[in-house]
This record gives sequence, structure tokens and C-alpha cells, in this order.
Amino acid sequence: MKNLKLKLPDSLAGRICLVLEILFILSLIPLLVMAFYNHPVGDDFTYGMAAHFAWESSHSLLEVVKAALTTARDSWFSYQGPFVSAFFMALQPAVISERLYPLTTFIMLGALILSTSIFLKVLLRDWYQIRKEYCRIITVTLLFLCTQLLPAASEAFYWYCGAVHYIFMHSCMLLLFAYMLSWLKTTKKSRKIIYMLCACLLAFMTGGANFVTGLLTAVLFVVFAVFCIYYKKKQACWLVLPWCINLSSFFICVSAPGNLVREEGTAGLMEPLSSIYQAFRYCLNYMGEWNNSFFILALLFLIPILWNAVSHIQASFPLPGLILLASFCVLSSAFAPNTYALGTSVIFDRTLNIIMMTYYMLVILNLFYLFGWLHSRLQAYDVSQRDSLLCFWQSFTKKYHKVFLVSISASLIFMIFFTYHQDLATKSAVHDLSEGYAQSYHQEVLHRIALLTMEGVDEVWVPNFSVRPHLLDLEDISTDPENWRNQATAEWYGKKIVHLSIVY
Repeated sequence: MKNLKLKLPDSLAGRICLVLEILFILSLIPLLVMAFYNHPVGDDFTYGMAAHFAWESSHSLLEVVKAALTTARDSWFSYQGPFVSAFFMALQPAVISERLYPLTTFIMLGALILSTSIFLKVLLRDWYQIRKEYCRIITVTLLFLCTQLLPAASEAFYWYCGAVHYIFMHSCMLLLFAYMLSWLKTTKKSRKIIYMLCACLLAFMTGGANFVTGLLTAVLFVVFAVFCIYYKKKQACWLVLPWCINLSSFFICVSAPGNLVREEGTAGLMEPLSSIYQAFRYCLNYMGEWNNSFFILALLFLIPILWNAVSHIQASFPLPGLILLASFCVLSSAFAPNTYALGTSVIFDRTLNIIMMTYYMLVILNLFYLFGWLHSRLQAYDVSQRDSLLCFWQSFTKKYHKVFLVSISASLIFMIFFTYHQDLATKSAVHDLSEGYAQSYHQEVLHRIALLTMEGVDEVWVPNFSVRPHLLDLEDISTDPENWRNQATAEWYGKKIVHLSIVY
């Protein structure tokens, strides 16, 4: 029995890390439970149509993949350029069975958590050599922000087509740069080959993803090249290969005939210089909006963590001001596709999801870099002055760390309690599950499916939903049977016309 006794970490950072990871896992449980009441909507039907019919007629995964490739090709010619996204959108789980659609949430959360963890591990642990506990604390804190505060968690984790187009591709971008950093770091040939192959594949995927991820990846490649030149990484010449693959894929994406078709429904293209100016302006506006109380509290919590992290490493942190400016330009570039293509400030929430994630990561990494620079500057001071400052910090944190942690915890509990439930993903899930909204919505969808699958009926009337859980609140079919959502639903279930009756 003694061998089964749980051993707690010895260090304070280790205990904080353990508590944070447990809380994060607990916060995911309601989100995952909500997944089992989720159902496909809208573009899930349109993009998955061909693959669904292929499965129904053949029950062959190969035929499903062929149909998905056909969908990607047709979309490239007739609707929009992101051909890689279109391929994955065509493979939504309900293609095989609607019972599999809850996998959407598991896939998207898993991709986000895995990619963020790997990227930060490679950057902070492998490159900057910070202690494992600090890296994990930073990672979990960022993941809390990226799962709880999104503009549209419903489109990030519950709507497959929107999520795979943005969240999944954003995750692929993080993995791409993690593999490239790992390629530079490792000396083993076998690992270099694996990292290079993975980087090339992910470079192709991100180039053919949504325009925000595609452009952001291209910009980050330039930043990465500058980094390699500054540090004289001659071996980085080999990374021109994934760069060229990414640019080629991105060119295929932006040159698609289907882009012209979609532009007909917008305000028209904006002048390039005007769109760049607007991108910087919108970036500043949204930065102010995203600096909410939870984010500020997270930064306050991370300040001693980041400082202690940099104080245990020997690394150079040159030109922090230039790094900050470059980060702002990188973030602003994420707004450029919308300002250029749409000519308007209206940006879909699913797009803002990944831009906000990028912003939070950049702020935390810039804070880490700034502290690293400050710590390196302290090394230039007189030894006695430097040691006195460091001793003061150590004694201060040792004396008041309990007060600090209690204050942060109390503030967090207070803020969670008084925050509107729809503003926090887990609180929204708990609310809709406890009130029975998710369960009622699920039963009403099953009733609707029963009506839509009746044999010998070509025209079907279905009632509207009496409740719509916030995380599952995506646009429903219309009272107009000619609406594209109605037509997609009708075709999916083999009907000619689907009407929506307003009952509730």
C-alpha cells in the first residue's frame, strides 16, 4: 500500500503545476459531455454530402476519401480556394454515422491541446531550457485562456466544418513550426528526416487552409528566416523546402477560380495599402477588447512564474522592442485577409477565435522574452547590487507567495461567479447541462431526424427547436424551403423539400 501512495511534487512550482493541470482537466469534462448532444448543421451537410453518399453506397473508406477529394476540387473551382480545408471538411464524422459527430469536440480540443503543448515544449524547454514545471504552467494557463474565452466556442469545438477550417489548421501551423525548431535542434539524422517530412506535410496543409492561417504561416516563415540568419543557422537552408511547399500551396489557394465566385457576395476588394492600414487598426481595436479581466489576471499570475523561469537559464534576449514590434505586425497580418477580401470590419467569430489565440500566445511569449532581457541586463550590474536585487526578489516571493496565490485564486473565483455564463465555455456547458437544455435539444434533433428519415415522403415539415444551448447554438434551417440550409438538409436525407414550422 505504501508503494501506491501519491507523491506530491517537492517544489512550489510543481505543486502549482499539478493543481492547474487537474483544474484544466476538470474544466474539459463539461465541454466533452456537451459533445454527446451535438449534431451536424449547415456546411456539415453541404461539404459532407458526396462522402456521405459514397459511404451509403459502398461502405468503403477509400470511396469516402475519393469523394472528399472531389469535393475539394469542386469547391476550389466553384466556391473558395482553401482546398485542404475543403478536403477535411468533407470528412466530417456524420458522413459515416451521425452518432460519430460528437467526435468533433474531442478532435478539436485534442488538436489544440496537443499542438500548443508541443510548440511551447519545443520553444521553451528545448530551446530556452526552462524548467519543466514552468513550461507546463505557462502551457496550461494559455490553454485555459484559449478554451474558455473564445469569441465563439461553439464554432471552435462543436461545429465540425468551422472548427476544422480554423482550429485544426491553426493547430497544424503550431506543429509546423515546432517541427522546424526541432529539426534545427536535433543532431540525429533519423529524427531530422522525420521532422522534415512532417514539416513539409504541414506546410502543404497550412498553405491550403483558411486565408488567415495561410498568410500568418507565410509571414511567420519570414520571421523564422530572419531568426536563422541572425543566429547564423547555416543548416536552416534545408528549411527552404517546406517554405517553398507552403508558398506553392498558398498560391494555389489564393488563385482559385472559386474565390472570384465568393467575392461576388462581398463589398468588393479593398486597395492593398488601405487593407494593410485597416488591418493594423482592427488589430489595435481587438487587442483592447481581448484585454479582459481574466487575461489580465492570468498575466499577473504568470509574472513570477516567467521571472523565475528566465532566472534559471543562460540565454541571450536581444532587441526586445524589435521583437514586440514584429509580434504586432505578425498579429496584424492575421486581419489582412478579411480587410482585403471583404472590404469591411465584419469578421466572423470563428476567424477571431484563432487570431485571439495567437494574440494571447504572443503576449505571453513577449513577456517571457522581456523578462529574459531584463534578467540578462541585471548580469551587467555590479555583483553586489545584482545579488541584493535577486535576494530581495527571492525573499519577497518566499514570504508572500501564499498571499499572492490566495489573492489570485479568490479573484478568479469571484470573477467566475459574477461572469455571465455564456462568456465562459465551461460555465456555459455546466449551465445548459444542469438546466436540461442540452438534453432537450438532443431529443428534439432526434425527433427531427425521425421525421426526415420517414420512407415514402418527399416533403417534410419539422418544428423549430424550443431550446438552443449556447455552445450548440448554430444557425438553423429557415422558414424558406429555398434556403440553402433547407436544401442541403433535404438532399442529405433524400427529400425534395424541407419546411420549418414555427411551433415554439
